[in-house]
Formats: sequence, structure tokens, C-alpha cells
Amino acid sequence: MNLQPIPIDEIPLGVPLSWRIYDRNGYIVFASGETVSSREQLVNLFSAGLMRDADAPSQPQASNSWPEFKEAPPIDGFPPAGIKPHAGERIQIRLLDQGSQNYFAAHLIGYIRNKSVLVTRPVASGSDFVPMEGRKVEVRMVTGNNIHAFQSTIQRLCNSPSLYMHLEYPTEVHVQKLRKSPWAKMNLAVTILDTQGGREAGSIVNLSSDGAQLHAPSSIGNPGGNIRLSFHATMDELKTTLNLDATILHMHPQAAGEAQSHMLEYGIAFHTVAFADALWLKALVYRHIAEGDLA
Repeated sequence: MNLQPIPIDEIPLGVPLSWRIYDRNGYIVFASGETVSSREQLVNLFSAGLMRDADAPSQPQASNSWPEFKEAPPIDGFPPAGIKPHAGERIQIRLLDQGSQNYFAAHLIGYIRNKSVLVTRPVASGSDFVPMEGRKVEVRMVTGNNIHAFQSTIQRLCNSPSLYMHLEYPTEVHVQKLRKSPWAKMNLAVTILDTQGGREAGSIVNLSSDGAQLHAPSSIGNPGGNIRLSFHATMDELKTTLNLDATILHMHPQAAGEAQSHMLEYGIAFHTVAFADALWLKALVYRHIAEGDLA
């Protein structure tokens, strides 16, 4: 899977999508065949960034096919070797027996090897998710840079001490590596220069080797515009100043509760990064990931 940022303006409205839309962590936020009703729906729901698989064919996929898992054969059992999923990890569940393309958020509770997988029951308004014993489901989870997916059957619905489900233990799991740069949470002061020579102060809140998420004033530009970022980087006793050219991919208000409400949130992509600067970016990202700041 080759996830690439997609500007909000390139997502069609009012018609079934011919490709899937993912968030930055590889979770599906819109399945192929779903319809995005308004631009506000995208802005309000998916502030973490929108991605699409650049290698995926632009056509709706059958509900039981996994074209993005074409690179590796399925493996036996759950969890895959070397992976130890923890209770509370985020998963996505889709009902298969009625051909639904909608994914619902849930969490892993645990698993009993060769018996069942325990997950929380998605709570959705209306009748979007109607679990019944015997219904077929698809489960997806992201661990590190891999997506794991398997199909199963709801064995039992439980109501106490909370709503959860026993899923049939899967006989095989499909695995696909995400070919994208990891992101790390940051809080870096940055100076932003636009093409007219204007200068604004902002902050980098998430960083990867090929892009960043910024909090900055609206005056820095609009999607498609070019900017230059300048910020100080420190690694132990080493210090440097990075000056990076970038393109604005999308912009929208910060999520509710953010302290600086006058600042907007920007997604940007770096371009023509010098080799030495690229090494600094990767070092910064992996340093923060090692310290537990995975975005």
C-alpha cells in the first residue's frame, strides 16, 4: 500500500467514491462506494490528514476482496508472529454479509488462542451497525507500519460488564506493509515564509521525513501554495537550522479545545529536500518515536 496525502479539494462530493480514503495511520475513513456529502464533513471529522493508496485501482472493490494485500500471502492464526497486540488497541469492523462498505471503530479486548477474539461492540447511531450472532465481519488493525486484516464470524454478543463481542478465531490473517514515513508528535517553533516575503510564526505539531502538520495563521497561504519553513533542530550536542521548501496540502480550523483558536491547522509536503536535511528529519522523527511520541 502506497499511502499519499490527498487534498480535500480533490475528493468528489455527492457521488460514490471509486477509491478508499485513509487517515494518516492507515485506517479507512471512507470506503470505496461511500459518498461524501459535504466539504465540511471532511474538515470536521478528519483533522489528522487524508490519504489514498496511489497504487490501488480506481474502482469499487468487492466486499470480500483485499486488493491492497496483494504483496504477501496470508499467514496462519492471530496475532502474527512477532506482534503482541495490547488490550485497548484501536480496530475497525465491517459487516460482510450484507455487502456493507462502512467501517466502525472499536477496540481489542484480548484473544484466546484457537478460541476467539474479544472486541468492544461499536456504538453507532441508528441502525448502521446491527450485530447478530452468526454475522460475518472483517476486522482491521494497524500495528507499527503494517495493516492486519482478517474475516470472522460473531460467536457471541455480551452486555456485561460492557458491550463486547466474541469473534471466531481467524484461521488466516492478511498483512500489508504501509510504505509511508512514520510520524512523530512534536512541539517545534517554526518561522514560515510565503512567496511574497511575508513571515509568520507557527509550530510543528507532527513531523515526518516528507511532511508536517502545522499550527499557523491563515496568512501563510492556501492549498497548493508554496512556503518555506525554518526551525532549529537539536540532537544531543549537535545543532542545526533546517530551511525546507514545502507545499500546502490542506488547511482547516484546529480541533475543538485547542488553545490557539486563531491558528489554523495545515498539512504540508516537503519537496527538494537536501540529503543532509533529510537525514536530520529522519533522526528527529525516530528520536521522538523512541521517546514514545508516535503520532
